[in-house]
Amino acid sequence: MRAVDVVVIGGGPAGYVAARRLGQLGIETVLVERAELGGTCLNRGCIPTKALYAATLPLGKRALYAHMGIELEARVDLPRLRGFVGEVVAKLREGVGRLLSAAGVEVLRGEAVLRGPGLVEVRGESAQLLRARAIVLATGSVPSELPSLPWDGERVWSSDHALALPRIPERLAVVGGGVVGLELATVYRRLGAQVTVVEMLEGLLPGVGLSRRGEALLRQALQRQGIAVRLRTAAVGLTPRGLLVRTAGGTEEIEAEAVLVAVGRRPLSFGLGLEELGVPLERGFVRTDERFRAGPGLYAIGDVRGGPLLAHKASHEGLALAEGLAAELRGQPAPPLPSAPVPQAVFTQPEVALVGASLDAPGLRVARFPFGALGRALAEGEPEGFVGLAVDAEGRVVGAEVVGPHATELLGEVGLAVALGLRPEDLAHAVHAHPTFPEAIWEAAWQILGKPVHTL
Repeated sequence: MRAVDVVVIGGGPAGYVAARRLGQLGIETVLVERAELGGTCLNRGCIPTKALYAATLPLGKRALYAHMGIELEARVDLPRLRGFVGEVVAKLREGVGRLLSAAGVEVLRGEAVLRGPGLVEVRGESAQLLRARAIVLATGSVPSELPSLPWDGERVWSSDHALALPRIPERLAVVGGGVVGLELATVYRRLGAQVTVVEMLEGLLPGVGLSRRGEALLRQALQRQGIAVRLRTAAVGLTPRGLLVRTAGGTEEIEAEAVLVAVGRRPLSFGLGLEELGVPLERGFVRTDERFRAGPGLYAIGDVRGGPLLAHKASHEGLALAEGLAAELRGQPAPPLPSAPVPQAVFTQPEVALVGASLDAPGLRVARFPFGALGRALAEGEPEGFVGLAVDAEGRVVGAEVVGPHATELLGEVGLAVALGLRPEDLAHAVHAHPTFPEAIWEAAWQILGKPVHTL
């Protein structure tokens, strides 16, 4: 048996960030990963999705370019496209390995199972038992499967299958109108598939907090791109020619050569030995206190802990856990926990970004500046969308929503404003370069102050 300070189970954005910071702080840390470093986000999620989004962007703008007088002819080479995505993922994965090595973190390949308080068995090429002063669970999550639509990788896909680009189906049905479903629907529509999104609830992006106006704008934009959106429609199962769905009017068939099931994710907490140790679980998520503690010497961060299942949230929890745990192991007081709202970024066309309170929340003053009044947006032929700001009774910016071009990049400034509790005056008095997209934030700030510059 080997004794170490900390064992981190899982090498995704929560686990590898926590392990690296612990190593930087001089804590002997071993990271156990059963697959690839970087976790779902890097290997089968955020990064490959955004690589495909970027690669297919010109295809999504062919009509716009034609309006500008530039005709584009495109041919999709799937093997080369797969190769590009693979290169991006491999480069980042290698970078994670170098970062861990530089911090003195040892990486063990294999399955980790808890064998008792402070005991971790690693089943790899050769089994070994580690005794740790602290164990950190950062095992992430996996796609949720529907019993009526089990994955086979041929007709029924998970997001993992879709990102592997097996083929471009003539017709693709996407079950789930959340972030993953809409992003992959956007990519496959650009690649030439006829796409239908099926969502059983009343709006797209359920649970994200998008305002009613923002959701309606997104839905209309997707439909103009040729993505059919079916709300209040439940997927029932397969038919010989596609997907069987149920609506208020009865059942019907949606023709599709492939069906992508993107109905959310579930925590990867099974198979770790948690039940045998009596670790409390809630719907599969590991219950913790605010310091990420699930039991004596046991911690959980990232998706397996619950909350928004987002890579950036997981990484921030990894950093906070590492700083506090390092202090605790040295008998020092833990630093205060950072607190900031978790932003959301959705790579559709148009992009969607939001942070803090919903613009639909009661008791807030809200202003929206339309991109149709912004010089840079008009010059790029993308006048659709808006920047929205919400201010509370004390005059502080508590929420922001951007739907439109470069929304995910504009999120940084408004996210900082919400995190710091800035006032609209702070944004309005900051000089924004012209002509740029961030000017829309400046305009929205003046608008909420009742002094609009470029709107009536």
